Amino acid sequence: MGLLDAYKKANENWDAKKDNVNQSQAIPAGTYQVMLEKTDHPVYKSGWDCLRFNMQVIKGDYASRHEQIRVSLATKTTKGKDMPDFVVSRNIRLISKVGAMVGLTMKPDYFLDNETDAYERLVKAFQPYEGKTLEMTITESPNKKDPDNPYRNYDFGPGEKVEEPSSDEIDNAVSNSLKDDDQVIEDNDLPFD
Repeated sequence: MGLLDAYKKANENWDAKKDNVNQSQAIPAGTYQVMLEKTDHPVYKSGWDCLRFNMQVIKGDYASRHEQIRVSLATKTTKGKDMPDFVVSRNIRLISKVGAMVGLTMKPDYFLDNETDAYERLVKAFQPYEGKTLEMTITESPNKKDPDNPYRNYDFGPGEKVEEPSSDEIDNAVSNSLKDDDQVIEDNDLPFD
């Protein structure tokens, strides 16, 4: 992208007289075809850890953009109080929904012991499903404490079926690439000693 294109993109839906320079680069609320690119278990400097899904948009205006969804299974707040049941339940349902949409069946064994161990088991369970497609719907709701950063809510549905290449298509592609590589390069042809 050239500088003029970058200028145009930076000023789309942005008013220099009213809007913040640090405007969010988040994917806008809407429905997107995405790929579960990676599932991991980050631990932040504060000690807070979570299950993180990295979703990559695969179609449309936001193709190649990423949405990171951090899901906590903590049963206690940072002040040691019990986490409200609806919060823990919603987060477990979110994990289960992502799993169902990519083909992973949730098992009670994933949620034994403490949340840190659960994250590790879930990361391993999701690894074979990385690269699977699903539909992600993002909605936003007001954040009274920080109105400039609304809460992002997620729901998921089945992704569009991505056709796998047939074995004949793979064989043809491999044989065509071998034909292109018929030229043999000898050690003497290399530009260094």
